[in-house]
Amino acid sequence: MPNEELEGLVLGNILRDRAKSHRAETFLRFREGEITYGEVDAMADRFAQGLAATGVRQGDHVGVMLPNCADFVHLIFALARLGAVAVPINVDYRGELLRHVLASSDASTLVVDGRYADRLPPLAERVPGLDRVLVRTDGAEDPHLDRLGKPAAPMSRLLEHGDDPVSADVGFGDLLGIMYTSGTTGPSKGAMAPHALALSCALDSLNFLDRWGKTIYCPLPLFHAAGLWDGMMAALLSGGEIAFVERFSASRFWDDVRRFDAQVAMSVFSMIPILLNQPPDPRDKNHPLEMFYMGKSSLDEPLRDRFGVRSVETYTSTEVGIATASPYGEWRTGSCGQANAERFEVAVVDEHDRRVGPGEAGELVVRPRQPFVITTGYYGAPEATARCFRNMWFHTGDRVWRDDDGYFYFLDRMKDAIRRRGENISAFDLECEVNMHPAVLESAAIGVPSELEDEDIKLAVVLQPGGNLDPAELVAFCEERLPRSMVPRYVEFVDALPRTPTDKVAKYRLRAVGDHGLTPTTWDREAPVSEEPA
Repeated sequence: MPNEELEGLVLGNILRDRAKSHRAETFLRFREGEITYGEVDAMADRFAQGLAATGVRQGDHVGVMLPNCADFVHLIFALARLGAVAVPINVDYRGELLRHVLASSDASTLVVDGRYADRLPPLAERVPGLDRVLVRTDGAEDPHLDRLGKPAAPMSRLLEHGDDPVSADVGFGDLLGIMYTSGTTGPSKGAMAPHALALSCALDSLNFLDRWGKTIYCPLPLFHAAGLWDGMMAALLSGGEIAFVERFSASRFWDDVRRFDAQVAMSVFSMIPILLNQPPDPRDKNHPLEMFYMGKSSLDEPLRDRFGVRSVETYTSTEVGIATASPYGEWRTGSCGQANAERFEVAVVDEHDRRVGPGEAGELVVRPRQPFVITTGYYGAPEATARCFRNMWFHTGDRVWRDDDGYFYFLDRMKDAIRRRGENISAFDLECEVNMHPAVLESAAIGVPSELEDEDIKLAVVLQPGGNLDPAELVAFCEERLPRSMVPRYVEFVDALPRTPTDKVAKYRLRAVGDHGLTPTTWDREAPVSEEPA
C-alpha cells in the first residue's frame, strides 16, 4: 500500500467521502429498518456537536457501553471526528470488571444503555476520573439519573446542537480506540488502536476474502474488533451494506441471512458447530451466503456439504489486525494462511525467541513493516507492553506451526486465557470474582475441551477451613456477577492447588489430571439430572 493510501486511513474522513459518493445508498441494516451513508454522516456530526457541547475534547477517552444499534455506530464516528478515543465496553460487564475498564482506561465520559445503568452506583466512588454519564433510553427504562453517583443526562441531549460538519486535526497514527483484550497473567488490558490499525485490518479482510461490495451479516458485538473493524469498517470501505442483530441465534440465523440477502457472515469458532448441530432443513442450501469469516476452517468440509458455504480462517487479533491469511481461493483446511507480508514480518520462535523451522511448534510473533498497523501498546501498562514487545517482536502468546509452503496452523493458546464461545476469557478476572465468595479460599480457572470447538471453563476451588459450599451455589454466585461467557461449566473442590517452586499455581498439572482436566469428581452443571426410582 502506498504511503498516501495508508495515511488516508482516518475513520471520520472516510465516512465523509463515502457519504458524498454513496449518500442515498444503504449502509446499516437492522431488523427495525435501514440507514443510508448520508444519514450516518449527518448523525455522526450531530453526536459530535453534542459531545463537544457536553465537554468532550480531542484526546478524551469515552466509554461506549451499548448493544448492537445504530447509536453505537454514530458514536464511534462522532468520537473519531472529534479526535476523542472510544473505549468499547462489553455489555455483560459489571462489578469489578466494569470498574477496572472504566478506571484503567481513564474514561472521563460514559455513554451507557439504560438497561445497564443500575450497575454504576456501587462503582461510582471507585471511578473518580469518570466525570459524566450519558444514558440511552427508549422510554421504557427508568435509569434514575439522579442516583447513578455521577453527573448524568439523557443521551438524547446530544442531538440538540445541530449537524454542522465537525472535523479535528486527526491523522492515521492517532488513537482511535482502546480495545480491552483478555488478561493473561493479570487483569484485562486495553490495547491502543490507531486509526491505521483498525482500518488496515478492515481493508485486508476485504482484499484477502474478495468481500468488496458484498452484504455482511454480523451477529457479533460491536464492542469487539471483529464486529467493529472486520464488520462495520469493512462495509464502510467497500461502500457496501452490513446487517446487525443484537446477538447470535441459531434458530434465526439462516432466516436472517435470507432476509438481509447477506453473502458474508461474521462468525466465531463456536457458532459453526452449533449450526451444524441444528436439525436438517430442506432449505439448508437455499440462501445467498458464500462464506463464514473468522470461522474455524477445520469444519470447512461439513459446512460445504450441508450448507454450500466456505469457512475462511485468518490469524487475527486486536493487537495486530490480520497477521496471516490465504490468497483468495488458495485456502488450506485447518490453516490460518500465509504471512500478510505487505504489512508484517511473521515468524515462529522458541522460548528464547530463536526461529524454528517448518513443522516445529512455537510461538507466533509479529512485527510491522508499515507505521501504525499494530497496537502502540497497552494503555497504562508499560510492563505488559514491554513484555509483549520484547526483542523487537510482538509476542502473540499463541502456539502455531508452519508448513514448507509458509502456511501457518494454530495449535493452542500459550497464555493463561480461555477461549470460550468466541470470547477470550481472563482466568485472572474470573478467579478474582470467585475468590470473593466468603466460602472460597482460592481458585484456579482452566480451559478444558468442549464439544463446541473452543473450550469450556473448569474451576478448581479450595474452600476456607471448615467451609461448605455446593457447586451449584457457586455457579449461581458467578451468574450474578459475571458475563455469561465467563460462568464456569465445571467445578471441582480440591484440598490444595498444585504449586511451582516459585509458589505460582501450576495449571499444567490441573490440566494433566483425569481426562484433560476432568475427573470423576468434577461437577458438570450441564449434566442431565438423574431421577430417583419410584
